[in-house]
Amino acid sequence: MPFVKLVSSSGKVSKTVEILGAGFNGTTSVTFNGTAATFQIVSDTYLTATVPAGATTGLVKVTTSAGTLISSTKFRVTPSISSFNPTSGPVGTQVVITGVSLTQASNVTFGGVAATSFTVNSDTQVTATVPTGAVTGKLSITTPGGTATSATSFTVM
Repeated sequence: MPFVKLVSSSGKVSKTVEILGAGFNGTTSVTFNGTAATFQIVSDTYLTATVPAGATTGLVKVTTSAGTLISSTKFRVTPSISSFNPTSGPVGTQVVITGVSLTQASNVTFGGVAATSFTVNSDTQVTATVPTGAVTGKLSITTPGGTATSATSFTVM
């Protein structure tokens, strides 16, 4: 069974991804690391799929009437930060960071200083504690899909 080739290897939730392969006319599902996506069959060798909410970095699978095709490379779902609350506070403050594709968070920083503790609450929310040594600056969250950086700075008081 031939592998599925992804035209792009990374993208954010809601991005349309082009997929090349063979035997797509009988496609019954497309998943991004196990999360079901909406898709459109364009031809027997070409289809498009939308990166679904909750998708994580991993392989893309296309299930057809003849079997399952698997991407030869991982698709990196890039995270993003939309907001955080509170916007300022002293060391030890719990900050709730909201965004998308945060499930696989491996690092959170405050002005470049790594948080000593953080909890992934959901794909759209992480709670992190302002670490000792933190400086006023942007928040960042790193996942296997990349690093998201806040548009505004957190003020350390």
